[in-house]
Amino acid sequence: MEKNFTNTQFKWTFESISDNIPTIMLLTIVLTYGINAYLTAIFLPIDFWLAIIAASILQLGRFAVVFMDFLNPTKGRSTYPPKIALGATLVALVEIFFGLQEKYEGGEFITMFLFVGTIVVFGYLLEINFVDKGVEAYGINAPEAKPKRKRKPRVKPEVKTAEETTGTTAKNFVSSFKTITL
Repeated sequence: MEKNFTNTQFKWTFESISDNIPTIMLLTIVLTYGINAYLTAIFLPIDFWLAIIAASILQLGRFAVVFMDFLNPTKGRSTYPPKIALGATLVALVEIFFGLQEKYEGGEFITMFLFVGTIVVFGYLLEINFVDKGVEAYGINAPEAKPKRKRKPRVKPEVKTAEETTGTTAKNFVSSFKTITL
């Protein structure tokens, strides 16, 4: 899309930013993975270095799953990465919630949870947006929905009256409400 810039310097700056946004977003996502790993390691009740290695492996697994569609781009797109990213984000929020309760109380707890939770959720939103834009750029489509089976409309059977079926009228029939007289 061609823009009508009057200031050449601004045009160069704008184009530079536009060209670098994907790289900046990816680096920010990786940074939020690192922050998530670090925060998880702080709150795990095991040796810090062992916890940081385990949490880093967990975040690398998340990275691999979320960016799975770019490893081997095909015409179809998996629906699992956004769901897995959401699940990992919720687990991270729960870990942080309980981990912060051990160190903070009251207003400090709420402040810390909102601050750290915002970092985690921000990373998730960046991740999902980046994947969606990447899928758009690669031309990977969502998996095609299976066509729904169309059912034939039910045809109501014609109800024939007693007169049509037997040729007689309803006066000749005996019902429980009439008395039989001979």
